[in-house]
Amino acid sequence: MTATALLLLALAGPPSAPPGSAADERAAFDTIYALLGQRRFSEAKAEWNRVGGRIEESVRSASGQALAPAAERALQRRVAEAWFVQGLLTARFGEKAEALRLLRDADGLGFPPLDSPLMLLAADGLHDLQEHALAARAYREVLKRDPQNVPARLGLGVSLYSAGQLAAAAQELEDVLRRAPATPQAHYALGAVLFEQKRNDEAAAHLERELALDPRCSACLVKLAHIAYLKGDDRQCESWLARAAALGPLSLEASLVSGMLESRAGRYDMAIRHLSRVVDESPADARAQYQLALAYQRSGNPEKAREHQEIYGRLIQEQKARSLGVRGSEEP
Repeated sequence: MTATALLLLALAGPPSAPPGSAADERAAFDTIYALLGQRRFSEAKAEWNRVGGRIEESVRSASGQALAPAAERALQRRVAEAWFVQGLLTARFGEKAEALRLLRDADGLGFPPLDSPLMLLAADGLHDLQEHALAARAYREVLKRDPQNVPARLGLGVSLYSAGQLAAAAQELEDVLRRAPATPQAHYALGAVLFEQKRNDEAAAHLERELALDPRCSACLVKLAHIAYLKGDDRQCESWLARAAALGPLSLEASLVSGMLESRAGRYDMAIRHLSRVVDESPADARAQYQLALAYQRSGNPEKAREHQEIYGRLIQEQKARSLGVRGSEEP
């Protein structure tokens, strides 16, 4: 049943659920929220699959019945909560557009309330959907009512970083570390922000602190390899990359750094292989497009070099356009 059809049926009349099902439904929702909070998504989906069909059936049975205002409001909330849960699960297992539609429909009926702890789950879901501005807004709603909420402040910092608001992101992440220095991923996130600000020594210090807390932080190792490459320390760069590779499949950033390292060493075929992986999976990565153009140029393939140089130029122009305000000046 579509979300729209579910609402129309819900507004038509009260549910006719078997005895005890309301309590079971409430327990199922609470279990799903707990599982989502622990990022145990498959288990959360299984719990929804157990109870979701019964919810839809009880709503369907209400069609054609009149509702008192209080009962109508209660039923609207029930439907909105079902949409909310479906939206959170779809964010991890389905189409982004469908997940956003479900979450917006739930929000249109006021669920979750802005003062609800569920706003943190809403923010996390929006972050997973890469809706960074919306996620930041949701995290801020949590922090308005609970300024001491470290996970929300970490989420806000990461969302701001993903949205390119580096100074604001650094401020939030520094606040997280003042409040809770051992927060997982906080040192990594701040290191990533400082790296983008070209404050590489400070970035490396935070990345190494994250590694001390979590020796399996592959992203830390790759970022340290990137810093070593920029410093011209190829041996150290190779060492960091090797440690990251030992932990599992390499990220796109690892392929980027590997490609740049191979290009510097004159191994252009290997460089092109690594860099092509990056642009194939992330065509909007301007840095990878530039490095691939450079590798092709050095390998004696000017046509391919020109192709990727043109893509790089277009991406840079698009980035500049996004950074300009209405009157043509950079936004604060």
